[in-house]
Amino acid sequence: MKRRANIGTVPWITADGTLDLAELPIDATLKQTLSGDIDRFRSGCVLLGSMASGSRPEAGVHLIGLLRYYASDLERLEIVAEQLVHFRHESSAHALLGEIRRVKSSNSTRRYLDQVLRSLAHLPRHLVDPGLQDLADDTSFSPKMRAKFRDLLNIERW
Repeated sequence: MKRRANIGTVPWITADGTLDLAELPIDATLKQTLSGDIDRFRSGCVLLGSMASGSRPEAGVHLIGLLRYYASDLERLEIVAEQLVHFRHESSAHALLGEIRRVKSSNSTRRYLDQVLRSLAHLPRHLVDPGLQDLADDTSFSPKMRAKFRDLLNIERW
């Protein structure tokens, strides 16, 4: 018979042994997202995304802040953009749409911008479609990029 370790009363561990993300302290996770180690960074962002999908809007706000903090690090920005799909708030849509305008499309930025578009595709239409329509109508973007915006407007989403 296996004994259960007595860990005392920890408010973020439920009676059945699962994590309650609404009660999990966030400070250590925030520090992880400032780590120089990309794996620790990714792990922190994934946990923030999980927290943001529940009752922790502060986690989503921090993810949005990371877009500015790592403004020139495309690898980290891609991870952040991927996690913002879990923060279904207008600020996520605005931040991601802003990234489309901020980051010029090129061979080196294409992967990141494609992730931003994938993330936008998972946010509620009412938050995304007006901004996408503005982008699709903006002639400062290449015809190829404008076609991507129109395609995103026309896809079936849940």
